[in-house]
Amino acid sequence: MGIDRENQVELQRWEERKGELRREIVDKRALSREALVYLAEHYLALSSVIYYPRSAWEELRYHERQWLRVEAAGRTSNSAILVGRSAARMHGMWVISTSAEHIELALPSGGVSTNRDRSQGLVFRRSKLLPMDIGDVDGHRLTTGFRTFADIARYHGFVEGLVAADYLLRRGFDLEMLHTYAALLGRAKGIGTVRKCLDHAVANSDSPYESLARGLLIQAGIGPVITQYEVAGRYADLCIDGWLLIEIDGEVKYQGPDAEQVRQKEFRRQKRIANQGYVFLRYSPGFLRRNPETFVQEVRDTLVGQQKAVRRGLR
Repeated sequence: MGIDRENQVELQRWEERKGELRREIVDKRALSREALVYLAEHYLALSSVIYYPRSAWEELRYHERQWLRVEAAGRTSNSAILVGRSAARMHGMWVISTSAEHIELALPSGGVSTNRDRSQGLVFRRSKLLPMDIGDVDGHRLTTGFRTFADIARYHGFVEGLVAADYLLRRGFDLEMLHTYAALLGRAKGIGTVRKCLDHAVANSDSPYESLARGLLIQAGIGPVITQYEVAGRYADLCIDGWLLIEIDGEVKYQGPDAEQVRQKEFRRQKRIANQGYVFLRYSPGFLRRNPETFVQEVRDTLVGQQKAVRRGLR
């Protein structure tokens, strides 16, 4: 393990938040018949036996809901192992789902459950797992960090795999060791995508959305993309060709009592950098999630426009 760059305070806050979420969970197997009637009216079923208050559910953020669904599956899956995105949720890894996010499970035998409950959004993966691939988090059996990343890349593609790989490197995983683990997968389906993710992974991505943006650009053949590019004493999230700077604004960057002050400071900084010949493109996490094709096209159009301008200047 190398240096862990993750914010330890944020990690502790999430651990505390998980405790708060768990305290609201109700297992109907422990309830009386009268209590079950109330449960059906006021609680949401997360699995066949695990329920959560409807009113509280409406207030939760997306990642909290997804974590609760995985927690419920872990509590009711006797022999199955959490894999892929679901294992990542339990590990606390970065997850950016580019398609519907189901609960992903695998059986130790590598087979598929014959009575899986599709109504609960369960997907069983045909995946032969070795003892070294399986760990435990909060009492739930799940794949290890590396195997979780590898399965995300295999099942969900390069972009999601890169987000997961960046997270592992950020947490101090050794890249050479990850390549060694990848070699142990042999000719597993999707192994090429796993290797590609590792070839492009970096340890200095500051958020899953920076990794998402970089992955979309690499997938589109745009690059090389430099991370944490230093300019004017600060660091831009991404840089292409030494002049195009791409920044992904955090969800809370411009919120709070000092939001306007932060906005004005950022505007002055951007103006100083633009005066040096740099071009800025800024995107929100929500925009990247909803409009990945538009993001890529705007970056491509900006690069093409600059190339045309250079050619005109040489005439």
